[in-house]
Formats: sequence, C-alpha cells, structure tokens
Amino acid sequence: MRGFILGLTLLVSSFYTLAKSDIVQGPFKLDADGSVYIKEEDDINYPLAIYFETNGNASKVESYEVDGSGPHVETVFFTKVNNKKNVIVLISWEQRHSAEKINGTAYQVYGYNYSLNSLSINPSIKNDQNLNGLDGEFNGEELHFKYKSAVKIKAYLQSHYK
Repeated sequence: MRGFILGLTLLVSSFYTLAKSDIVQGPFKLDADGSVYIKEEDDINYPLAIYFETNGNASKVESYEVDGSGPHVETVFFTKVNNKKNVIVLISWEQRHSAEKINGTAYQVYGYNYSLNSLSINPSIKNDQNLNGLDGEFNGEELHFKYKSAVKIKAYLQSHYK
C-alpha cells in the first residue's frame, strides 16, 4: 500500500512539474498571496496566455494571438497606473512578407489592474493607440515604434496616466 501511495504521489508531482514547465516568463510575485506568469498554450491561434495565481488557484486572464508569427514576450514589469498597481506586458510579432515589402516587428503593450486579489485587463492601456505599432519596413515605408522597452513604456504611462 505504501508503494502505491508513493507511486501515486510521484505521478501527481510529475504532472504538476510538466504543467509548470511551459512557463515562459515568471512567476512574478505581486504580493504575499498573488503572482502572475505567462505560459505556452496548446491553442495554435493563441499560443501564449497570462495567468494570475492566488492561494494555489490559477486563472487565465488573457491570451495572446498569432499575428504573422507567434507572440513573443519582450518585457514584463509592474507600475502604478492611475494610482493602481498594474502588470505591464510588451508582446511582439515578427512580420515578414517580401511581396508586400514588409520586414519588421509589430508591438502591443498590455496592462492589467491588480486590486482586491484579482487581475483584470486595463482597457485604457489596451486601447491606447500610442501603445501599439510597427517597427521596420512596411509597404516600403520605414516605421519606428517608440515604446520597445520597459523604461520608455513606464515614462509614457507616468506622463499620460496619473
């Protein structure tokens, strides 16, 4: 019987280890109870997702879609936006289409409000047109996205969101 219980315990712990092994960023502690992480998903159209975990329970907050290529996490950091703690994530996608003279990267900044032990999408950041853009050659035109680093994103947020 002890052998069966030991075997079952090893099996369950190996499943837990496998489930956690697809984390690509994090986990990052928000406070004593909560943390966030970004992990790979089995969905070919939405291969990455951000999760919030508190007291051992994890929930998906948002998924990141394929757009020309798979999404890539550039940076994750915390800052206050409108006096609320936020998790900020910069996602990028390679864009390569030689027939259309496209050779560059698309960027999108995502923000998530953290309060009362929950994480939710910050629509102000998600809908801010300055926080998404292109960098490289697009239809023969050279474009430059300004906010490709945590330092530049944080400066923008501090000057536009009190």
